[in-house]
Amino acid sequence: MKKHIIYLLVMLLGVFSFTSCDQTDDEPMVGTFIPPEITIPSSGTSYTLLKDAGDNLIEVIKWDAADFGFQSAVTYTVEIDGTQGDFSEPYELGTVNDTEFRIKVSQLNTAAVEYIEPGETGDLQIRVKAVVHDDVEVLYSEPALVTVSTYQTSVPPIYMIGAAVGGWDTALAVEVPATEEDDVYQTKAYFDAETDGNFRFFSAPDWGASLGGYDVFTDYPGDLLEARTSDSDPNFGFVGTTGWYEITVNTASGSIAMEAIDEPNLYLTGDATHGWNWNDPVTSISWVGHEIWEGNVIFIQNNYFRLFEQKDWSPVSYGYDLITNYDTDYIIIAEGHSDPNWQFVAASGEYFVRVDKRNAIIEISPVNE
Repeated sequence: MKKHIIYLLVMLLGVFSFTSCDQTDDEPMVGTFIPPEITIPSSGTSYTLLKDAGDNLIEVIKWDAADFGFQSAVTYTVEIDGTQGDFSEPYELGTVNDTEFRIKVSQLNTAAVEYIEPGETGDLQIRVKAVVHDDVEVLYSEPALVTVSTYQTSVPPIYMIGAAVGGWDTALAVEVPATEEDDVYQTKAYFDAETDGNFRFFSAPDWGASLGGYDVFTDYPGDLLEARTSDSDPNFGFVGTTGWYEITVNTASGSIAMEAIDEPNLYLTGDATHGWNWNDPVTSISWVGHEIWEGNVIFIQNNYFRLFEQKDWSPVSYGYDLITNYDTDYIIIAEGHSDPNWQFVAASGEYFVRVDKRNAIIEISPVNE
């Protein structure tokens, strides 16, 4: 009997000593930490940003990988801050799973003017944040100090409001952004002739900001627009075929040009969606604002895709090379691919997708949340 009791005590002590040495779920993981180190750009690098080169990619940002003391998939975020900042509220340029990051001139300019007056030159700090898990310390590179000359981006858009373009509601105002050319504005919009509706232009989505209609824009396509002189306001009436049009407005010359186009959908093509083909049905999301698309998409886990602006391989396709802000819980860079594809890594299912090309963002969230 005593032998059994002694044996039981030894076993309990062994279990106690094992569990007391084992790491609990609440304890942080530890390792030998080496933070990432920026190799490009070096401190003192200067960037002169030109508006005409807005779509060009600037010199790649590179860094040596972080070392957490164990094998891990690391997510890197490139951050900037002003020279007086402490990165407590940094501007995030984008997130990648690689050790390099590309950014368009226009995207860097948008970020830089948060700290530097448009058209002026100033200094910024760039650093890289490395994350592997909530329970592991976040690592940061030493900041690189760079000089950036920005360009003016403050030309505000104009708007169309009226039954022909969605309704007489300022919340439904259709934004027509400024182009690179002075006084020229352009977008794609749906025009409805069935409503026999009118519309005119506004400098802001506000009833007190009317820019005018046929009284200001005297050169317009007569087969698509007519002056509704019976209205109390100088509205245009849309008299063309209901559908999508690209509209170009020149406020200096008072002219309007319109061209019928296919519906400007964005296609998510690859074996993560409908497949690497253009056979109907294809996976697409809808234009909801200037270079913004939204819709529900069924994804297949661990497969690949990228974005196309036409139901064809060319001329416009892009992925992580252009859309640099995304959640790596859902998509990551497709390793070893010659095209800038993403790999969908979340569970298979239906997701809401929002692509904002102007700000280089793709947002993905489960439909059932």
